[in-house]
Amino acid sequence: MILFFHISFLFSTAPAYSEEKTDLGDAPIRITSDKMIAEKGSSMVEFIGNVEATREDSILLADSMKVYFVTDKKKNKKNEAQSNITKIVSTGNVRYTAGERKAFADEAVYTTADDVLVLKGDAPRLVTGTSFVTGKKITLYRKQDKVIVESDGQKRVEALLNPEDKPDKKE
Repeated sequence: MILFFHISFLFSTAPAYSEEKTDLGDAPIRITSDKMIAEKGSSMVEFIGNVEATREDSILLADSMKVYFVTDKKKNKKNEAQSNITKIVSTGNVRYTAGERKAFADEAVYTTADDVLVLKGDAPRLVTGTSFVTGKKITLYRKQDKVIVESDGQKRVEALLNPEDKPDKKE
C-alpha cells in the first residue's frame, strides 16, 4: 500500500528550504569522518566512521557515506577535472536535520539531478514537530514539495498529523 499526501502544513519543503539553493553545486558541503578513502580515477569517495555532512542549515549524520560524482573536463578551460556530485548514499544510523524537519533511517540516498531524498530501512521516519510519517520507504521530492510513503505489505504506513505543527502558525 502506498500513502501519498501533499499536506503543506505537515512536511512542506518550502519553509525548511526557502533560503537553500536547489542545486547542490551552489553551496559547499563540509564532510568530516574518522576515515576517507579516495582513489585516483574513481568517481566515488567513501567516508567511514562518525560521518557528518553539513550544508547551510542541513546536517546529515551516518556511520558511512559514499559521494558519487562525474568528472567533466569540458567545464574547465584548463582541461583539469572538475567534480560534480551526482549522488550521496549514507548508511547506518542515518539522521538528517533541515530546519524544523528531521529524518531517521538505515539508509538515505540523495540524487542531485532531481533533488530527491529516499529513506529506507526497517522503519524510516520523517518528523516535523510532533507530527510524523513512517513506513518502509519514504521519498521526499524537494522541488515538487511532495512526500510518498510506502509500506512493505506487512507493516502499514503510519502518520500522526498534528495541526499544532503548522509552519505558518502565529504565536
